[in-house]
Parts: sequence; structure tokens; C-alpha cells
Amino acid sequence: MVEKRIKGTDNRRAMKKDTDISVKYCGTLAEAVRFIERNQICEVGLWKKFVKVFKEHKDAEGEVWYTSWRSEFWGKMMRGASMVLAYTQNESMYKILEDSVRDMLSAEDELGRISGYPVEREFQQWDLWGRKYVMLGMMYFMEISKDEALNKELVASMQRQADYIIERIGDGKLDIRDCSKNWEGLNSCSILEPMVRLYRLTGEKRYLNFAEYIISTGFIKSANLIELAYADEVAPYQYPVVMAYEMMSCFEGLLQYYYVTGIEEYKTAVLNFGRKIVENEISIIGCSGCTHELFDHTAVKQTQTDYDGIVQETCVTVTWMKLASALLELSGDSAYADCIEQSFYNSYMGAMNTQRVPRLHEKIDVVPQILPFDSYSPLVADTRGRRVGGFNIFDDNTFYGCCACIGAAGAGVIPEIAVMSTDDGIAINYYEKGSVAARTPAGNDVILTLNTKYPYDGRIEISIDTQVSEEFTVYLRVPAWCDDAHISVEGRTESVGSGYAKLIREWQKGDTVMLELSMPIKRVLPQEGALNEDIFAAYRRGPIVLAADKRVTDPDGVLDILCDGNGTVAEREVCCHEIPEHEVCFEVELTNGKSVRLIDYASSGKTWADDSRCAAWLRRK
Repeated sequence: MVEKRIKGTDNRRAMKKDTDISVKYCGTLAEAVRFIERNQICEVGLWKKFVKVFKEHKDAEGEVWYTSWRSEFWGKMMRGASMVLAYTQNESMYKILEDSVRDMLSAEDELGRISGYPVEREFQQWDLWGRKYVMLGMMYFMEISKDEALNKELVASMQRQADYIIERIGDGKLDIRDCSKNWEGLNSCSILEPMVRLYRLTGEKRYLNFAEYIISTGFIKSANLIELAYADEVAPYQYPVVMAYEMMSCFEGLLQYYYVTGIEEYKTAVLNFGRKIVENEISIIGCSGCTHELFDHTAVKQTQTDYDGIVQETCVTVTWMKLASALLELSGDSAYADCIEQSFYNSYMGAMNTQRVPRLHEKIDVVPQILPFDSYSPLVADTRGRRVGGFNIFDDNTFYGCCACIGAAGAGVIPEIAVMSTDDGIAINYYEKGSVAARTPAGNDVILTLNTKYPYDGRIEISIDTQVSEEFTVYLRVPAWCDDAHISVEGRTESVGSGYAKLIREWQKGDTVMLELSMPIKRVLPQEGALNEDIFAAYRRGPIVLAADKRVTDPDGVLDILCDGNGTVAEREVCCHEIPEHEVCFEVELTNGKSVRLIDYASSGKTWADDSRCAAWLRRK
């Protein structure tokens, strides 16, 4: 429906990320970005520690389990940091990243490898997974790099890294699925994405050939996941291997391969895969996995009460946001923008360690660390901060985790999809107070100024400042959660449904559009067949999920909230002095005549202790 242009891509995308569009916001996204810069990107010592892993090659499986995947940390964090800096253009932070990239180049050994594993123990466990992230980190940095000579060094290094792998893995050589005992080699096959990107950077056919080899394996040994997705007969939780994060990474690579080759079957497979995730795997807070990090029919299991393990991994949240942004580009379906918004304002912002709670390990004596992100998020009553996902220890007895590393990429997704250009105009996917600089189809500059308190208020005023009067189309995303939306343009108002509202007119300097999205608190019931479907309900106001936090409302109690016949809840916005960091707090009435207070899910549970035990799904029986 809408198209966004990006240098060096083709025309098979419905939306594209436009380097001619720049956005600046001063709301929730700005807070997230500042937090990431202060608490992660500026940590020079952390970057050095991550590079040291590749200089010492100590990540091979050994006597301890917690030193085998540290090689994912650098690339994962570099990718996210580069995405954030593409938005902020922060010069001091850029210098930190550039220095770390140069440090990583010095970690290449005489064989052309950049690996956390020694040669004698390479190509096992998480080795290829870590090498994948090294290349992705370099590639994402190149998108913000200001030094062409450095970029050439990076491409040359990545070619040596890739050539070393290709010489040893493939048909008649080592099976890539045997390069890991984890998940039938699914994690190793995810190196597909940087191999395709390297082909696009260099035009060297051997990288495309290797990508074709990976695709021929179907990603695992016991089935062909691409064929399963294409056939569209079963959902991802019914696949033989159900590791969510790694599987989404493989399909991201398959999408990149489609853009190079135009093979429609792969486009269909990716779209089917994404739709099945939306239908079966997304929780009320916008994450997936109620059994560790697995696709497990989350829509049904998210209201379970008899499982005490970890759920809703932050790595899955961010990887889903990235995949959803790719699916938005591919399909132009506003449902994926809705999904990104749901994840960002709830599971993602909720995982931020804004109170800087220090972490220990329950079984290992290590130096306490303040990680920027929590790894898992509760759905029914529980505490945050239960465990460090991807816990790995370093020689100085400090530690880090995978979810802490991937976190920055979540904030980086938003500016990429916030506003997109189309053949006939521009499309607005994301609403926060700020400004957007873009170009019209005729190549004229246009400035959009958004005045709003969204997502905490549904009134959005958009001022349009054009160089010259020009007819073009403005697409406005109307979220699916809104069943009463109105658009006013220069005094003319009309009701619109969910999806993209299409405004065609000759725009002039000073024109104003008003989008009003009704935001009553609405009850959300579990889907039919969900566990405990008669016991629980969730409550959402616009894109914001409301939560019970023990500091004001007991999340373990019965909270049967009074609703009308349409599931709408009478609300009264109140203060919450007990939780000063909250964004919104509403007093709602129970069916027994009493009242309770609910706050935004993202602000709940932030002490990571029992005193702020919290829940998104509330008991009503």
C-alpha cells in the first residue's frame, strides 16, 4: 500500500526505510534513547571487554556453561547502538562505536577469523551465531559510518571471515546444522542474513551461493521450516523446533534473500510465518513465549498459572519488533505497525531497568551488575528481575546478558518505521510529540510537526509546512484497537476505520490535520480456548496495557472490574504518589463497589522485588 525508498534496494517492498526522512521526538522514545546512551552505549570498558573475547578465544564449551556465547554480545550491541545513533546523530557516542569497531578489526587472527572459539574447537555450539553477530554489527555500523576507508576495511574483513566459513562448511563439507547441538543447528543457520547482505555489498556470487546452500537445508535437520511456512498448514509452535528468537532471525535472512532473487515462494513463506506469529504467538504485552523463549501458542498459554519458569524474553520482544518492521516494509499492512507499538510501549519499556536495580546470580559468586534491561516480563502476578537471560561471566568476575545487549535495537526500530514515503506521498505510522523532515513525491521539502500527548492521549495535531503548494497523499495509521476515530482537515471532519486513512489534497503551508483516537479503558478477554479463560481479563487504554502493582493494588487478588456491555470501563485519572515513575494511573470500580488503581504496565514492577509484584492479566474470579 505504501512504499518507502532506500538507497540500493529494489521495488518489491510495499514500504521502505527512507534515509531522506529524519524524525525527532520528545516523548517516550526520547526517554528510551537517553537511557540507552547513558547506561550502555557510553560504557567504553564494556565494549573493550566484549572485544577481548575475540582476542582470547575462550568461548568454547568447557568446564562451565556460562562462557560459550559471549561472542554474540559485541555484534548484538553494536547493531542496536548503530540503529540508535542513526536517529540521534550523537557525535560523542559515534566516536565510542568507531573506536570499538577498530578494536574489533584488530581481533582478526591470521586465518581471517573473528571468533570467540579457538580453531581446534570452532564450528560448535554458538560459534557461528557469534560470527553472525560480528558481521551484522559491522554492517549496521557501516550505515552510520563517516569514514569510507574504514568501511572498505570492514568489507575486506567480513569477506575474509565469510570465506573462511565457506571453505569449510557446505555441500560435501561440514553440514551447517552440525555446527551446533542446539536446536538442530537453527542458530547456526541464522548466519544467512549477513551472507546475503555481504553479497549485496560486494556482488561476489559465492556469498549468494552459500546463502542458497543454507536455504536448501531448511534451517533444521528434522524438517524444512521454509516449506512448512510456505504450506501454511501449521503454526510455528507446531514445528519440530520452536526456538522463537533464532527462528525469526532465520526468516529475516530469508527475506533478505527474497529481495535479492525475487523468488515469490520465499516472500509467501515469510508473510505466512509472520501472520501465524500474530495469530498465535503475541501476548497482551507484545512478546512471545510462555515457556522460556519458545513458540508455544502464547495466545493460549499467556494466562497459565501452573508454570513457574521464565516467560516473555526481551530478546524475543526486540527480534519480533525487528521482524515486524521488515514485514511492514514487505506488506504495507498496518497491523505490523500496531504490533511494534504494542511491544514498544509495554514489554519493551517495561523491561528497561530505569531504577538501576543491581543484579546478582543465585548460584554463582559474581560482582553485582546494573544491566540496562530485564530479561523476562511477567504476565500473571509475579516479580520482574527474576533471571539474567544469556548470563555469561567474564575474567574479571563481572557478567552480562543477551537481553541487555539486544535492548538498544528495540528503540532503534521506531525511527525507521515512524514515517515512510510513498509513490504518492508519505505515511505516518508512529505518533509522539516531535517533528519530521521529509520530501514530497515531487522532491520538495516538507516538515510535519506533531503536537500530542500520545500514547497517553488520543488527540494528535499534525501541522504541515511545505515549500510550495503541492498535491500528494498523507496516510495516517488508525490502530486496530481504536473503534472510534475521526480525522479533521481544515474544518472538515469524518469518521475513519482502522488501517491507513488516505488524505489526498493540495497541501499548503500551515495546513493542519487533527486525528482523534478514542481511548476508553477496554477489557480484553483471553481468546477462546485459552488457559483459565474464564478467570482472567486484561485492561488496555489505547496501546497501553494497564497493570496491578503491589505498591497500590494487590495483583494476586480478585479484581473483577466493572464494565458496560461493550467491555468499556469507567475511569478516573488519579495520582499515584507511591510510584512516582508511573506514566498513567486510573482509579476503576470493582463489581463489589470498591475501587482500585491501575498503572501503565511499563512502569509496574520496577523495584524487581516482591514489594512491586505486578500483573497484566488480572483475576476476575
